[in-house]
Amino acid sequence: MQTERGYTLVEIMVATAIIAILTTIAVPNIAGWRAKQRFATAVSDVHEAVKVARSSAIKDNTTVVIQFQLPNRFTVFADDDGDGAQDAGERTILTGGFQNDITLTTSFGGHRLSFNGRGLTTANGTGITLSNAGYGSRVVQVTVTGNSRIL
Repeated sequence: MQTERGYTLVEIMVATAIIAILTTIAVPNIAGWRAKQRFATAVSDVHEAVKVARSSAIKDNTTVVIQFQLPNRFTVFADDDGDGAQDAGERTILTGGFQNDITLTTSFGGHRLSFNGRGLTTANGTGITLSNAGYGSRVVQVTVTGNSRIL
């Protein structure tokens, strides 16, 4: 007696239906996870920019400024002449930005945060707030000593 090998059409259709059901459940979760991850990355990028600005100011013993271009971009540059604005010849240390669904606000004038050659800033308790409609808001707080943390 000879046995036949393989799957029947019914078995293949049942397996395909199960895969289709699992896929429809998983895809929305992946999309939501990606948006949440984008927001967390934006918060981390701003925090990292603050740390890079401070360490560059100490390393080069010069004033370094983070200029925030609202609603969702920033530039870190060496402010050689100390005027708070990036002029021709002043080097850009870091630039960054994020998706349009994330907005950035600051609690300091001119949307600039500067660090002197000792890593200190005059902006005590300064906050950089990132907001997203789906995930609320997070604040990157900077103290007068230049230390920063995410709240």
